[in-house]
Amino acid sequence: IPNVELAVSGEFFRQADGSIKINANSVFSLTSSCSTTSAKTQAWSTPQELALTAPAFTASAEGDALIYKGEGGNALVAGASYLLTSSCTVAGAGEAGTVVGSAEQVVV
Repeated sequence: IPNVELAVSGEFFRQADGSIKINANSVFSLTSSCSTTSAKTQAWSTPQELALTAPAFTASAEGDALIYKGEGGNALVAGASYLLTSSCTVAGAGEAGTVVGSAEQVVV
């Protein structure tokens, strides 16, 4: 199973529980790295009804970065919490077949 690590940059405050606190109009980005040299697919998801698409979000073509554009995006609501997940899928990983690793970040 590939190890997935996340890095956050931009306008945020890291809380003691590991979540990041932002203002609804803050600009921030999440970058993920996947610990495999095999062919992989990376993607972002959220269980909430939140479209991780333009105009509020931009994802890199490789799927390893997700940028929230802040003001004008209007996707994040003040006082709500969001769980953003980065997953890395490696198909045909030997005897294991397809394996998926993931990492999550809570945004408040």
